[in-house]
Amino acid sequence: DQEAAHAWAEAWIEGLGWVGFDPANGICPTERYVRIATGLDYLGAAPVRGASYGGSGETLAVRLTVRDADMQQEQQQA
Repeated sequence: DQEAAHAWAEAWIEGLGWVGFDPANGICPTERYVRIATGLDYLGAAPVRGASYGGSGETLAVRLTVRDADMQQEQQQA
């Protein structure tokens, strides 16, 4: 179980297709991974961008809810 969102890399491997690598956890991503952004590098998929001036700090909080599409449709119809 991972408690924090982070990036992973994917590479095209002939005969296999796109293969993911999660070096932070030493595993390959599974269907439990949720892609929320894509980019060729961090800048292309950064959650926030900009400049900060002065001595103030910064924080980023993320909350993600994932629901099975079939289950969500059944709940909406009920």
